[in-house]
Amino acid sequence: MVRKILLAALLVLTTGCVHYHKELDTNPPFTAHRFRYYDVEINWQAVQGNDGVRVDGTVNNLRSDYLENMELTARLVDRQGKVLARQTYTDFSTDIPPGKPEPFRLEFNIAPGTQPALIRFSYYYWPIEAAPRFRGETGDTPVFGNFDAPP
Repeated sequence: MVRKILLAALLVLTTGCVHYHKELDTNPPFTAHRFRYYDVEINWQAVQGNDGVRVDGTVNNLRSDYLENMELTARLVDRQGKVLARQTYTDFSTDIPPGKPEPFRLEFNIAPGTQPALIRFSYYYWPIEAAPRFRGETGDTPVFGNFDAPP
């Protein structure tokens, strides 16, 4: 009986480790930022100029397989939730290898005096190899992700 209880406890503990957590830094706006999930890490810094905002950063593949046809979209949003500008970056390498950071740059034109409250990022890619079965993915569908962060 004790062995069954220990086995059940071990099973519960190991299945609890399967859940991935999104990590987002708490840096103030217009400083270096980092978002990390199980599959990608996105680093960026926004710079506000007279006629808009420029976002320079990198996407790093954290998977053991290649990412294919990565697309990153960012929307500048004001305090009321209104989208001020939207840009999509698709010029990544066709296949992003594991551990290799890929640079990106997004430039947004916004009205002078407009202050974005956050950036709403979204991304998708096609996994070249099938994803782990515990995530319920089959490998023939794209993987999507999104998050809100300070500019």
